[in-house]
Amino acid sequence: MNFRRIEIIFLVTFIAIDIFLFGMFKKNMNMQADNVSQGDSDSVIVKEMRNDQIKVGNLSKKNAYAFYISGEQSNVLRNQMGQLTNQTPQYVGHELESELKQPINVDQNNPQKTINKLLTDSTFVLFGDQYVYSKDLSTSRNIVYNQKAMGSSIYSSEAQIRFTLNSDHQIVSYTQSYLEGIKSLREKSETISETRALIWLYQYNEIPNNTTVAWTNLGYTKLLSIDGDRVFIPTWIIAIRPQNSTQIQLKRINAFTGGIIKETDENLKNSQSSMD
Repeated sequence: MNFRRIEIIFLVTFIAIDIFLFGMFKKNMNMQADNVSQGDSDSVIVKEMRNDQIKVGNLSKKNAYAFYISGEQSNVLRNQMGQLTNQTPQYVGHELESELKQPINVDQNNPQKTINKLLTDSTFVLFGDQYVYSKDLSTSRNIVYNQKAMGSSIYSSEAQIRFTLNSDHQIVSYTQSYLEGIKSLREKSETISETRALIWLYQYNEIPNNTTVAWTNLGYTKLLSIDGDRVFIPTWIIAIRPQNSTQIQLKRINAFTGGIIKETDENLKNSQSSMD
């Protein structure tokens, strides 16, 4: 059977499941709200969270719009790595791994200032203008850039550049993955708000007491893989951190349905909340 046909079958199946789950979640929330307006209900639940010693900042109640998108895991990095200079690249398992011949200094507090300029040089990094700095995923020794897609970012190790720094805040190597031919699979649809995503995560008992919500982002995470093709769905990525700890755990909420996404990407499971 043609892999494209399999992809379509899987996509239709998941969309049908999403629609069903959305109906169920909407029904449950309506039952909980009773005669109270949705806005008042949200405020009450956020207050409950704070009473449980869950620290959360100001949350947006605005809905956004996003797509189902797809991209291809191709060998384009391997085919073009010959144009890279002053480094030793190799292609391993759909990733380009490269050691720099001379370390490059970066600003300790604002590493993106240096790296953003480097990404404009196609002899340093391939397709660098298609990536954006992720402060939330970065640490003092590992600077992360996510591949851009449809006005947002892809949160996946399959669409990422990870720069490794030494103790002198110098880039010594990087690892790159890249998705080719990113496109939308259907018309854009409305997503749930940041507030609604956090409330559902709380009601799923996924946020323990005495926890800080370190940050939240709306981006794309992988829904399914068919051969070399990848399908991504808009996702609220919510980072929670136990109080008195620097380690964070990433939680994911389907931004269309509010369903929790259990699958995790090994490179996105845990991180530090900020640069050391």
